[in-house]
Amino acid sequence: MIGKTTFSWKKRALSFKYAWQGISALLRYEHNARIHLFAAVVAVVAGFFFKISAMEWCLIAVCIGMVISAEAMNSAVEALADKISKEYDPLIGRAKDFGAGAVMILAFVAVVVGLIIFLPKFIALF
Repeated sequence: MIGKTTFSWKKRALSFKYAWQGISALLRYEHNARIHLFAAVVAVVAGFFFKISAMEWCLIAVCIGMVISAEAMNSAVEALADKISKEYDPLIGRAKDFGAGAVMILAFVAVVVGLIIFLPKFIALF
């Protein structure tokens, strides 16, 4: 067993503190994370306005969580890559592109889910 440690409530509490610091830094420094957060707020407001079902709320919540989590992971990869080398490296560039691509795929899926849920409700208004 490597580095066996005992359970500590203080360490668990600190892990939540560090997680909140990460979320705060993500929203403070990453412009795309703010765009995703804005889209999430729009989706939540639309959800309340259109009184979406519990299943629709689940889909919206999963999409929001996945997109923002992917953005956080992509930002982590980019930060580590920038720490490793400030000079252009094709492998680092590829890793960054893969991360950005993952975020874009999830964001596209979230838009599709949003359209499936909200477009019929929006059209029904007219």
